[in-house]
Amino acid sequence: MMIASTLIGLSSLATALMFGTRNSYYQQVIGDFTTVRYGLKKRVITRVAKYGLKKRISRLHSMNNYLDFDTSDASGIATSPSSTESTTPTPSSNHRVPIVAGNWKLNPTTAQEATTLLKLLASQFVHHRNQGGDGCPEVIVFPPSPFLERAISILEGTGIKVGVQNVGVQSKGAFTGEVSPSMVRSLGCDYVMIGHSERRTLYGETDDIINSKIKLSLEEDAGLSVILCVGETLEEYEHDLLTSVVDLQLRKALQGIPACDLEGRLVVAYEPVWAIGTGKVATPQQAQIAHEVIRATLAELYGPELARSIQIQYGGSVTPDSIEELMAMPDVDGALVGGASLTADSFSRIVDGAAPSTDSGSSTSSFQAPQQFPPKELMAREVVPCKNILGESPIWSVKDQALYWVSAPEEEVWTWNLVDAPYRRLFGTTIGCIALKADFSGTGGNLLLAAERAFIETRMAQGSENSLMEDFSSSQQSVFCDRPEQTETTRPNDGRVDREGRFVVGMYNQYHRAGASEGENNAGLYRLCPTTKNIESLFPPNYKYRVSNCISFSPDGRTMYFCDTPTRKVYAFDYPSESGGVCSNRRLLWTMPANLPGGPDGAQVDSQGGVWMALTGAGMVVRVHPSNPGVVDYVVHVPVKSPTSCTFGGPDLDELFITTRGPDGGGLYRVKMPYGIQGLPEPEFGGDPSSSATTAAEYQIQQQLQETPQSLTFINTRTNDSSGSGMGSYLETL
Repeated sequence: MMIASTLIGLSSLATALMFGTRNSYYQQVIGDFTTVRYGLKKRVITRVAKYGLKKRISRLHSMNNYLDFDTSDASGIATSPSSTESTTPTPSSNHRVPIVAGNWKLNPTTAQEATTLLKLLASQFVHHRNQGGDGCPEVIVFPPSPFLERAISILEGTGIKVGVQNVGVQSKGAFTGEVSPSMVRSLGCDYVMIGHSERRTLYGETDDIINSKIKLSLEEDAGLSVILCVGETLEEYEHDLLTSVVDLQLRKALQGIPACDLEGRLVVAYEPVWAIGTGKVATPQQAQIAHEVIRATLAELYGPELARSIQIQYGGSVTPDSIEELMAMPDVDGALVGGASLTADSFSRIVDGAAPSTDSGSSTSSFQAPQQFPPKELMAREVVPCKNILGESPIWSVKDQALYWVSAPEEEVWTWNLVDAPYRRLFGTTIGCIALKADFSGTGGNLLLAAERAFIETRMAQGSENSLMEDFSSSQQSVFCDRPEQTETTRPNDGRVDREGRFVVGMYNQYHRAGASEGENNAGLYRLCPTTKNIESLFPPNYKYRVSNCISFSPDGRTMYFCDTPTRKVYAFDYPSESGGVCSNRRLLWTMPANLPGGPDGAQVDSQGGVWMALTGAGMVVRVHPSNPGVVDYVVHVPVKSPTSCTFGGPDLDELFITTRGPDGGGLYRVKMPYGIQGLPEPEFGGDPSSSATTAAEYQIQQQLQETPQSLTFINTRTNDSSGSGMGSYLETL
């Protein structure tokens, strides 16, 4: 009790401090969760004492770190073992791998729609969630039977398993319309779902029928694993019959089945019938109580050891917003997902939210590192109401003292020197990204455009005496060279010039959601040499993506950051300086939390090595330092939903400029950085990499960075606190 009181007191203090000093819309979210979380923590402490489970209640998963941040030295709620308790964690509490299963029910309506959904799922998972290990939930989909073979073929190599929604009670014979377990097993199915409430209520399946199906499915010649569904109706719940109903369903379903047949082959899914398809979700406390009842019944039937090893899923209108709260419960081991599994994005977010915490604060699928304080929060304001349909690729020229950015579908390049009115230039082709182009003649505004058909060089000189500064005037342009991937299905999307003066461009599958190349990973990453005009691939041939974003470089140029936006994961790579090399040593920098919509878009790196990422759909830009992966230390709020990219600019490179997109956005936003946070001069395509400063302004900025002891102290501190991530070493060179 003393431990529980202390922990709850710490949480109360954290909340009080936060409410007393912060002023943002996150307080509303925190306020909504405060009462629930106190109840959850108290209940979990009680259950830990009862079952010896030590699963975390605090899900310190990046953005959630400042919804409920930890002000103690611990990374989550923990209880000190009493003298009578074993200090060794039980294997079951630490090694029950979460299982997330998608029940498609009678959806979708056509084979073509099923193929599209399967391709999208395959693209989401193939490079990002099939590494295995304690941090990766087991993922299963249950499509309708006509789509099973298609699903097994398309999902091969992704780590996603396929299950069947129903089987019969006979293995063969004259039983028209029936399907046997051995048939679906021969296709390659790994699971069968039995006892779903819709089978019980709509088709009259009794406990005896369910028992027969389980026995047949567990037979050696079938070899399927079983997800057994149990749960109470609304009327039963209102009459407090949860315990008796679930207990009886389990006993009848498992009658006559020995423990040896269930080891490693039984999963129980608790589905409160009153929450299925209604939008209602059992609170985490309600789910935990029901799961305790299930585990207690299993313990009576088969002993506590087997009971602790069996995963228990929650199934009842699970969404990306609710998954992390549910998974915080010690007896919730995954989710049986209904409607949300019919969208690849929402299902992938649920899988991310189900990834467990580890003692080190991280997992292979996401980082949930300890964060003792919430991030600093800033607010950007609109400075250019340009109403771009899709503003992107902002870059700041120290030489020109001007900002350049594009509006891709409008075929425009914009520029603004912070003094005169901004103006734009039409190019007659979709533009993915732009780069500063070195020109030693002394004229300004030289750019290289990664356009839909080719790389184009042009000049935009705001503030000069020639006609180039007129808004909507025609542009002087010429083709520099052809662009990579001369196909109709891809185009350039995101890019940055590396520290050696070469243009790195990521491609974009224009039909990644629907169309000619729907769901395909067909876009690559390329590097353009300014002297030879040679274009080389930076990824192996089998390492393709759909939407390349977050391309940016560490201050010393040895690390490149990259994201395939639909996966919502940002990676760091060792960047090859030599020609012909490929990016290597991939490691996860940050996974976007399940409760936030959208995905990472454009990014930029500051002088301290922090990566600033625009979260399109979430209305914010966040900073994650590579020495502390997964922890957000700065948040810039943008009053529109979809910021698209960002860069540092201004006379001292201490302002962050943010491009946005419609329909609610489209303007250019700006925010002043806190003291000590500055950007680096944007490299020029074809510039001299051996020169540390090509202009007086660049030299002055570099001198300021070198003469800021606070910044250097901060850098050294972050480097030493890398926690073995292997990503902070480059800061030693600053």
